Amino acid sequence: MGRLLAALALTLGFVVLSAPFAEASEATRWQVAPCPSGQKALWLPRVDKFGTDISCTTEEARAKAVKEAVDSGSPTRMMNVAIAFAQQISDKSLTAESACVLGAKGAIGEAIGTCVAA
Repeated sequence: MGRLLAALALTLGFVVLSAPFAEASEATRWQVAPCPSGQKALWLPRVDKFGTDISCTTEEARAKAVKEAVDSGSPTRMMNVAIAFAQQISDKSLTAESACVLGAKGAIGEAIGTCVAA
């Protein structure tokens, strides 16, 4: 658990300090797709490669994916967990009116947002 927290702190610091300011170079907007009842938009760690995915799922399913990643002992999978948590925290400030970069995805409330041309 200590390794996970260290990775999370390192990643969160990196994401916060190195993330460029979002500037929409063309007219864009968030296209919001609600999740089914009982689910919400959550960032999940990828299993087979570096990165994360956003999906409509439950907290329980996400907790299971996180536990499996941590239990795997794979540095890549543990880093993916840290990144997923950092993305989830970052998305708390997103609204349907927020500026966005074309093609970006995010958790807007409990829905999945995709940045599209206006």
